Parts: sequence; C-alpha cells; structure tokens
Amino acid sequence: MLPLQQTQAISTDAKSVLIVDDFASVRFYHANLLRQAGYRCFDARDGFEAFEKLRLQRIDLILLDLIMPKMSGEEFIKRIRTMPDFATIPLLVITSESVEEKIRQLAETGRMGFAIKPLVPGVLLESVHKLLA
Repeated sequence: MLPLQQTQAISTDAKSVLIVDDFASVRFYHANLLRQAGYRCFDARDGFEAFEKLRLQRIDLILLDLIMPKMSGEEFIKRIRTMPDFATIPLLVITSESVEEKIRQLAETGRMGFAIKPLVPGVLLESVHKLLA
C-alpha cells in the first residue's frame, strides 16, 4: 500500500498548513490527518526550518509545538509577529505542557488557537477549520 500522500490528490487551491514539531512521528500524524481532510501539508523540525519553508511556500496556517530545541515555539511566535509578510498567519499552538499563563500572553500576539497533546483527530480538524474560516 502506498503512503497516504502518494495516493490522495490534494487540490492546488487547498489551504496549506505548516506543521512545526521536533518529533517526526507528530509531524507525520498531523500531516496524514490533515491531508485526509484535503489540506496541503508541509513540515519543519524547528523554528529555523519553518522560516525557510515560509520563504519558499505560501502557508495559510501554522501548527506549532511550543517546546522545541534550537528555537522554542514562543520565540518563533515573537519573531513571526514582527515580520510583515508572515505576521497575520494564524497559529495553532500545540503543546504537552501546562502553560496557562504563557498561553494568555501569547494569545495577545494575533490570531491563535491552542491545544494540548495528544490531540484527538476531531479536535485538531475543528481547530484548524476554525482558524482558517
């Protein structure tokens, strides 16, 4: 059986999602779920790689892990919100950490949703749909 991304055609006008997480299994899980729902998916291991992908590809939404090496999700948010070309991209911050105060502070920086790992597929899809609506 071929992997999902090779068997399902995604429309070229489909919304694009950049999945930023240091765990390959998390990126794979989220990408497969979103591709099944008709989204185009790209992934990055950290914030630095995410900025490279943003420069190469139009992205409609970013799924972002908060706790990552090299550049934390919090640092990524602070940087992206100062960049005119990317500042308005909605973010879905996904973390396993209980960071209620940090979440409140980050929420003031633009269009953003939050979810706690592990995500139930329906919750992920609903959150993505709301942020892209």
